[in-house]
Amino acid sequence: MVEMIVMVELVDKNDIELIPQLVKLEAEAFGQGGLNEWHLVPIIRHGRVYISKKGEKVVGSVQYILDWDNPQKAYMIGVSVSPEYRGRGIGTELLKETFKALSRENIAEVELTVAPDNLAAIKVYERKLKFVVTEYRKNEYGNHQDRLVMNLSLA
Repeated sequence: MVEMIVMVELVDKNDIELIPQLVKLEAEAFGQGGLNEWHLVPIIRHGRVYISKKGEKVVGSVQYILDWDNPQKAYMIGVSVSPEYRGRGIGTELLKETFKALSRENIAEVELTVAPDNLAAIKVYERKLKFVVTEYRKNEYGNHQDRLVMNLSLA
């Protein structure tokens, strides 16, 4: 297998050409639950959005916000990889690189939630990234929309 060179970048300004690509990634990953431009622009301005690019094509994205009760904790809103690039380790590498960047910003912990039946994601989070399940939240996003809370120490 030929190694794929993918660059990870912080998105630090509202780029009207980039936003539609991010919205498309979100829709492919999360359908109706994906972030749209109304969500992404404030997160770019006040949180952290990182992208993976192969050449000029955006192939992955992850978004973080700070936890107001614990400013050394970042909450990972979501991570997505373009369907044609899934299964190649791009999402894992994107997360690893962003964890390094967050650590440089004095973030000591990352938290996320994931559907309990999303076994593929849970496997990656636990085995490859060393997240630990810390809580089960019933009906987090409505009836029968349960979530596992997972945490990772960056320290």
